[in-house]
Amino acid sequence: MVTSRTIAGTAVLLAGVLVVAEPGRARADEPFESCGGAVGTYLTTNVTTVGGRSEVVGRSLISLTNGGHAFLIDSNEAGGSEFAPFTDGRGSWRCERVEDGREHLKAIILDFTLTDRTFRQQQIARLDYDAVYNAASDTLAAEVRLAFAPFYADPLDEKSLEDSTTYSLVGVRVEPQ
Repeated sequence: MVTSRTIAGTAVLLAGVLVVAEPGRARADEPFESCGGAVGTYLTTNVTTVGGRSEVVGRSLISLTNGGHAFLIDSNEAGGSEFAPFTDGRGSWRCERVEDGREHLKAIILDFTLTDRTFRQQQIARLDYDAVYNAASDTLAAEVRLAFAPFYADPLDEKSLEDSTTYSLVGVRVEPQ
């Protein structure tokens, strides 16, 4: 017997399938195989410039899959005096081009801030990566833009983003010994 609950459940399932049917799809001119060397997990050191000096602001693990998915966990997730605690991140990446043994890629990762006594407004964080995988050194380097959108806004719409900052990172591949 078909009930309204069955129809609603089916609609949710179909909506989920539509959302994940083509995650991280590569452009036709640059399939994932072009940047296949970048696939893996990297331990990064995240650096920003403060008063003309480079300062380490955290570490993270970023994983890039051969299906175009990107996963992020960061050492600062517990929050700090100037920023709210936040969740792990998920997103997608694509190959832009390959030249001189370097694989250029773009990624977008989203996560959520969490409320606490100091930070009462939950937001969506968006991290835009402009990265290069260097096959010779087996490293990933990136410039990252971090921006925030109100919780109910579309974080993929540039107009909804505010409070952006940038930092850079260098990552070494995590490999079993």
